[in-house]
Amino acid sequence: MDSLNLESKLKELSLYDCQIETHQPGRAVYQIFEANQLLPGVILTDQGNFTGMVCRRRFWEHMSRPYSLELFLGRPIRIFHQLVESQTKILICRGQTLIVEAARLALQRSPESLYDPVIVQLAPADYRLLDWHELLVAQSQIHELTTKLLCEQTQEQLIQTEKLASLGQMVAGVAHEIRNPVNSISGNLQFLSNYSKDLLRLVLA
Repeated sequence: MDSLNLESKLKELSLYDCQIETHQPGRAVYQIFEANQLLPGVILTDQGNFTGMVCRRRFWEHMSRPYSLELFLGRPIRIFHQLVESQTKILICRGQTLIVEAARLALQRSPESLYDPVIVQLAPADYRLLDWHELLVAQSQIHELTTKLLCEQTQEQLIQTEKLASLGQMVAGVAHEIRNPVNSISGNLQFLSNYSKDLLRLVLA
């Protein structure tokens, strides 16, 4: 994420590629989460087709409840999804979506799903997971970059304004230096004209 800019897209971030078929038992998801502590969730597929997601946070929350392990671990994960995840609206964004736009959409989610991972669709049948925290970090970096650019632009405008002000003062000074001799010459033209006429009269007399 070191090269992020205002036009950076979701596909440039680190995305998780973890899918499991809905007929697999809940124990398989349990083991996946146990093996990868950073994985924000798993994508559910039915014969390779996208059907939804199991959020890590919500999965562990329900597994900690009484009898949940016995209820879900031995049964297909689709049962957990139907009872728990289907009630939650997931956010799906295309890989070309701007990070700033995805962050805005993510923040508009309900409190129940605010911290859920975002699903990123890179291709018609290629879905990945983006951790909510990583999206926020990326958005923060872009915000800092925007602030820095605005400060630089403001500084450049101030420097340009100072240059124009200095140029204006210099032009005013030059104009003043030119105006004084011109005024002096202009003021004496009438005197020189009258003097010349007087001389001509003397010569012609």
